[in-house]
Amino acid sequence: MNTSRRHSYGLPSRCWCRKGVVIFYLRTDDNPYRRFYRCEIGAQRKKKNHLFKWVDDALLDEIRRVEAEQGRIVEEIEDLKSSITQTIEEEVRKQKNSLELGCLGSILWLFGRLRSQEWVKSVYWF
Repeated sequence: MNTSRRHSYGLPSRCWCRKGVVIFYLRTDDNPYRRFYRCEIGAQRKKKNHLFKWVDDALLDEIRRVEAEQGRIVEEIEDLKSSITQTIEEEVRKQKNSLELGCLGSILWLFGRLRSQEWVKSVYWF
């Protein structure tokens, strides 16, 4: 395997020489009409050190890359769901504690007002 093929993963767009790649097809008995990517220079000069890659291999590489990316995204989504759930639970606990303290404070305030009103009534009624 030559170096240009070894470093070409997925769908190639350029050769190492920076020329674009073109899809050709073979007219041989071994690979009739099998498509391949080839550098423009490599196609003209038939040099083996320019990009050459079978289209079906490139597509399989791309499918594997997309599957790996999809797996990474699914993992990231699960992490985000877990993080959001944890954050929501913490906020609910804080709000619940705040509400309980708020309710207790309101009850104590009302109780204090009632007691002071009862004191006022007791002072003026006698």
